[in-house]
Amino acid sequence: MGNEAVTQTDAPFLEVRNLSKRYGTFTALDSTDLIVESGSIHGFLGKNGAGKSTIVKIIAGSERPTSGQVLFKGVDITDWPLARRRKAGINLLPQHAEIVPELSVAENLVLPDYPTSGMLLNKKRLRTMATELLAKYDLHFDVEARAGDLSTPDQRRLTIVRTLVDDGSFAMLDEPTTALSQIERESLFTWMRSLNAKGQTFAFISHYSSEIRAICNTVTVLRDGHVVADKTDPSAMTAHQISELVVGGAVDEYVRDRRDSVETKVRVQGLRIGDTGPVDFTVGKGEVLGLVGLPGSGAQETARALGGLTVPEVTRIEINGKEVSSGSVKAATDAGIEYLTNDRHGEGIVGPFSVSESIVTGRWPSKGGLIDRKSIRDTYEAFHRRMRFRVSGPGQAIEQLSGGNQQKILLSRIMAVNPELLILDEPTLGVDVAAKEEIHRIINDLTEAGTSVIVLAYDIDEMVRVVDRVLTFQDGRIVASLTGEDISPDNILLHLNHQSSDTSTAA
Repeated sequence: MGNEAVTQTDAPFLEVRNLSKRYGTFTALDSTDLIVESGSIHGFLGKNGAGKSTIVKIIAGSERPTSGQVLFKGVDITDWPLARRRKAGINLLPQHAEIVPELSVAENLVLPDYPTSGMLLNKKRLRTMATELLAKYDLHFDVEARAGDLSTPDQRRLTIVRTLVDDGSFAMLDEPTTALSQIERESLFTWMRSLNAKGQTFAFISHYSSEIRAICNTVTVLRDGHVVADKTDPSAMTAHQISELVVGGAVDEYVRDRRDSVETKVRVQGLRIGDTGPVDFTVGKGEVLGLVGLPGSGAQETARALGGLTVPEVTRIEINGKEVSSGSVKAATDAGIEYLTNDRHGEGIVGPFSVSESIVTGRWPSKGGLIDRKSIRDTYEAFHRRMRFRVSGPGQAIEQLSGGNQQKILLSRIMAVNPELLILDEPTLGVDVAAKEEIHRIINDLTEAGTSVIVLAYDIDEMVRVVDRVLTFQDGRIVASLTGEDISPDNILLHLNHQSSDTSTAA
């Protein structure tokens, strides 16, 4: 894991000059200039397709530019292969980077550069390397522990340490807070700040302006392949001003007109998962109910049990006054319950299907024993108009789409059956600010038609804007039900931090 020597000069730490990248007739980057200063946490913001992922891939060496230069510490590295850039200290942590859960912490840290003695793994050297590396970055894991047993935030730290080759390295982190709670994000930021104080340089890619303002000391905003703001101090700007830079104009931020539901559509009684619970609550017709809690608190576990992804110990679920079966995805679907996972790539996108096929996956229309292609096309056309997803056509592979457009396709899939209850786990995860507002309005349209909605969102500010009521969870139980003016970021965080005296279980 040694660092290849790069000439130190008075030049910028990282510089991009007149960089362009074209894919056929599509221009992803157009004559882009960029400077990252040593010792900074440099943010990258932009809509899906703005060019931020393309530029960091080119810097890392996994993509080649059509034209232009990349300089690292004054040295032109444009023609360097990815492996050489890694040795020099330039690494990209992809958005969906994961540890290998069955391997040890030590094995994950040095993967794939295991120390050997002859043809055999040198376990003693491996332990020493891993222990020294963790200590250097203020982490104190058991290097022989199974990596899959670490908490989600610690697994994220482990993947980040893998990108920190040596002093003077440049670690580019693409959406590193995915699936972390707000408190876990703050813990990660505290750790990153401590490394930054010692001189570590980061690039931080996010769709959340609140994160950019919290952790970055400078930011580059890209739009349509162009840099529209560079070396800007994000703390000197409001989140709304940053959003306007991202979209190129005024942002019409959605805020739900909260309402009290007078008609109960969904009733959950005695839901137990393992030794936790019981959980009892209702969801009104056309209501948006937010579930909030730290990982393991019971919020996500409750949502997944209702969606049929896990089997609760005991529960009674009623929809429109009638008891329905639970315990499997099919049973939930038959009852009119649809669940949108927060793991778009692991659980949501099924196989190499086209856009039109992805909308009907699991419910293929047939005619005379054959797949009804006309029906699939008609369904695609209807949702294309309604959801306004950007695709080249119905045959385009869903895996080729941006995160926001993928999410719209998955929403189309579950909306196609007109569900009674829609459970949305992080519905705007990894999508840009414009797509996020569109998704919020789609959810509102569904509630206007009478659909009940349960939402889980780690972004508390977003949660506050889109719900009618919030239930907070702790130790597998509901500890508070918040309505009206009580729904605020500070009040929700108060409950998450276990500092509230309100332990009401009324729901």
